[in-house]
Amino acid sequence: MSQNLLGLPPPKPPIEDPGPHLLDSVDIKYAPLCVDLAHWLHEYTNCNIEVSQFWTALQNGCILCELMNNAQKKHSYNQKEIYKYIGYTLQQDLGDQLFYVRLNVETFVRWCKNFGCDTSLLCEVGDLVERKDLERSLSCIHAVARRVAELKLSYPKSVRLEVKYHMSYNQIIELFNEENTNLTPYQIGIKESFAEFCEIIGLGKIDITKPLEANHDQWRNNLEGMWVGKKLENGE
Repeated sequence: MSQNLLGLPPPKPPIEDPGPHLLDSVDIKYAPLCVDLAHWLHEYTNCNIEVSQFWTALQNGCILCELMNNAQKKHSYNQKEIYKYIGYTLQQDLGDQLFYVRLNVETFVRWCKNFGCDTSLLCEVGDLVERKDLERSLSCIHAVARRVAELKLSYPKSVRLEVKYHMSYNQIIELFNEENTNLTPYQIGIKESFAEFCEIIGLGKIDITKPLEANHDQWRNNLEGMWVGKKLENGE
């Protein structure tokens, strides 16, 4: 961005400071979901995400709007419909205007509704931009992942577990609050599948006899330096 008309240097970006660490922003039970969605977002947008700073990457709405356009394009192609690009403000054009950041997220949320996502799971603009409710923001992205699964587009591993077992993510992780002696072999098998999923996405092995909270230190260590896509250096 060039200097303004007064010859002053450009103002700082509207959201300069890093967001909260992933494990400090949502309940630990949602950490695997966030990591998995980061991989899925990379698949759709080729974005680069430092996973511990998941919300910093998504906060300006640019990655979400790119997801929006690419998912819409794939769906339009499958339906043999004409794809119409949905405009938003690119990251290099955001400048110092928080207005455009909010507009990006508003555009994404409005598209989620039009795309057929469960509206009860969607977030408000301030939930993400102002970090008022990051779990609600996560719910919104998760709703898109479920919707693309319904439309037979590429969807993340976490949703594949939901489809396979006909259970929501919350129902699956709730099993970890139960002693294995109180569960059926089928339910224990679901926990084993979830443990395998956690290992595949880089969070390491977990003990299915313990609640997910027991993995806090291990997951925090494994998240340090974890990138999806290319690791960016300062200034990139």
